[in-house]
Amino acid sequence: MKRLPVYFLFLLGLVSCQSAEELKKEQYYVEGYQLYTTNCANCHQDDGKGMANLYPSLTASSQTSDAAKMACLIKNGTVLTTSDTLATRRPMPASKKLTELEIAEIITYVKTKWGNDSVYTSIETVAEALRNCPVKKIRDLRSDKSPSPF
Repeated sequence: MKRLPVYFLFLLGLVSCQSAEELKKEQYYVEGYQLYTTNCANCHQDDGKGMANLYPSLTASSQTSDAAKMACLIKNGTVLTTSDTLATRRPMPASKKLTELEIAEIITYVKTKWGNDSVYTSIETVAEALRNCPVKKIRDLRSDKSPSPF
């Protein structure tokens, strides 16, 4: 019974050694996993590999290296999506109901899991990106047969 307080203090010491940024990244990663599973995994799959010519892979994609581009894709969707190797024929739907925090958490999860990034994506980064998203007008999209620039 005397070991319990010592064990607790040891665990407390381990946790307190993490910086605020490390703790925030872990929090964003866990929340991002939940959000990804709910909002993204149906198309991009649990392993991030997508589905053949329908939905692009996130695992070997340049898309995962740019948080600003990812924020715009998640929030606004696409007409045609592209991966590094092929154009897919399924548009990515917009996720207008996701908050900036939720988008930041999804991006943190994806970039950490498949983009080899070790830093969380901040809400400020997402907010700035969303203010500067390139948005095409609907009439332009109907005549545009080229893949999305994203």
